[in-house]
Amino acid sequence: MIATKPPFRFALRGFHFSLSAALLAAGCTPRDHLHFPEHPVSQSPAAVVFDTDHNRTADFAILPGGRGRLAFDDDEDGTPDRLFRLADYADDDVPHLVVLLDSIPYESLRARHAADPRMSVFGPPVKVIAPYPSMSAVCFSDILHAPPMPGPINRHYDPRPQHRAVTNLIAQRYRGYRNPWQQRLHYNLAYKDNTTAFLKPRPWMKAEFERARRAFDASPDRTNVVYISSTASMLFKHGAPALDEVFDELNRFVAQVLWERRGAVKISVVSDHGHNLMKTRWVDVEEHLENGGFHVTGKPRLPERPDDVFLEQDGLLTWFGVHTVRPDAVTDHLLTLPEIETVAYLRGQKVVVRTPAGEARIARGNQRFTYTPVDGNPLEFPPDLCDVPLSADEWIARTADLPFPDGAVRLWDAFHGATRQTPQVMATLQDGTCAGIGWFLWFVDPHSTHGGLNQVNSATCVMTMTGRLDGVGPLRSREVMGHLLPGGPPRIVSDGRE
Repeated sequence: MIATKPPFRFALRGFHFSLSAALLAAGCTPRDHLHFPEHPVSQSPAAVVFDTDHNRTADFAILPGGRGRLAFDDDEDGTPDRLFRLADYADDDVPHLVVLLDSIPYESLRARHAADPRMSVFGPPVKVIAPYPSMSAVCFSDILHAPPMPGPINRHYDPRPQHRAVTNLIAQRYRGYRNPWQQRLHYNLAYKDNTTAFLKPRPWMKAEFERARRAFDASPDRTNVVYISSTASMLFKHGAPALDEVFDELNRFVAQVLWERRGAVKISVVSDHGHNLMKTRWVDVEEHLENGGFHVTGKPRLPERPDDVFLEQDGLLTWFGVHTVRPDAVTDHLLTLPEIETVAYLRGQKVVVRTPAGEARIARGNQRFTYTPVDGNPLEFPPDLCDVPLSADEWIARTADLPFPDGAVRLWDAFHGATRQTPQVMATLQDGTCAGIGWFLWFVDPHSTHGGLNQVNSATCVMTMTGRLDGVGPLRSREVMGHLLPGGPPRIVSDGRE
């Protein structure tokens, strides 16, 4: 069931919140921004030249080669007065700034890095495969080695007999609660500003980069982690063309920090997941389940009857989850939805993954994972990867570029501890469609989204000014910080309140 606008029941559910958010957004556009020039005076493979004091005379240049040099023309006579070579600073002798960017697809950054001399200060990006579901809180918890989130999304169901309740982290976040992974950040956007950032992403992205720079300046720590969330808002609202704006602002941020610090800093850039860069239509999953005889309930005790299901949806994503005592029956019915890409659930200790193309099972034993096709080959793995026990390292090395990268390990982990309370069924929709909070469509027309298991949703990136990724192959999210920060993952720097 595809709809361009949600049915009235969805509009009513979010109406009061949406109206408040829209009115708030109308008068809450931030004015913070970097002072560095938005564009260089000139750019070539030999030099990227800037007018940092905006007096129409060039006074600073980034010179590519050997991870970059910085040239300062203090008297603006066209001849550099000071030169700083970035490689002269040892990794452990200068502060390390880790910039977390939301929703950067690997292929997009790889292509931009190869073409843009401004990015020559970084080594080549390394592909990173996100956990499943590929959503920010799950991914950044992995990246920052924080405890697993209680559920895959903010509003999730806790089926334990002593609870049987719906936990609403959205409400807690509005009251100032910070998730464990956010407690490791030196800067992140206040949750109350998230809605306005999705409605007006351009000024918010500019403000976030400047606020992150200020936080870095104010911090006494040698390692700083800042998180720019509005890059996701840019892609969600404006699609693929917004990537150029994101990379331009990242370049501007990096150039200003290098200019201010005279190169005495190391910067790394890490993202959480990919994005499909496709204009997206909404699918009414609730209606489809109801039409199949299931009762979608919001009641805190589940089930009151065998056909009760609790639907976990957030934002406008390609992923959703279902709590049910009948996972086989729910899966059978979800596969009649034309927009479905994958459906997975547990049968005993094995993960069953099904698509319209067939069924397979994933088992783990002796630290090895086995993908066994039962009917067809739903994850499209070649024959030499089927029904063969392989280590986690072998799986990512051999599947990172395939349609469902690292799919066997990621699906296993999704049902065995990636989050504390996991829905019995996890499903993804084909790119170009989404499920979630339908009333969002009254305010934003999505041009890109994420959440799923496939390559474009899952493949993201890391790049760094250190040499610590030289020769490194594809990584899982949880392996990134082990390479960037040999001294250990980022520590807690704030309490659980904003």
